[in-house]
Amino acid sequence: MFRIKYCREIAFKLLYEIDVLPLPLPGETEMEPPAQLLQNHLDFFRGLNNTEKQFILTIIQKTRENKKSIDRLIADNLIGWKLERLMAVDRNLLRMGIAESYINDQKAIIIDDVVRIAKKYGGEESYKIINAVLDKVLK
Repeated sequence: MFRIKYCREIAFKLLYEIDVLPLPLPGETEMEPPAQLLQNHLDFFRGLNNTEKQFILTIIQKTRENKKSIDRLIADNLIGWKLERLMAVDRNLLRMGIAESYINDQKAIIIDDVVRIAKKYGGEESYKIINAVLDKVLK
């Protein structure tokens, strides 16, 4: 069984953590690679099978590899906002949705699920911004 909605939420949470804690923690010499970060959180994210773990890691890697171009796409499609002003939740949901579109051609489903996550974790109006930007970028 492949629980894609659950995997997207986990990928979002890990991307958020990477974004808001970008520096190595005290006593560490470098940032944890995504696979190690996921491994360290497996007690919290229970029951992931290998396919789910690979999907999560792929989303995180695609997001990190393409961060500059993804951020440019987001910035170019924000109306009246700057990328830096977006909440970290919104910024990472947008990044994740765009990165997933590189490996998944079901764009309407990606948008729908990212909007669902935004309603759960974002601000009151977050889902509107996310829906509008992803709709423009993923067409």
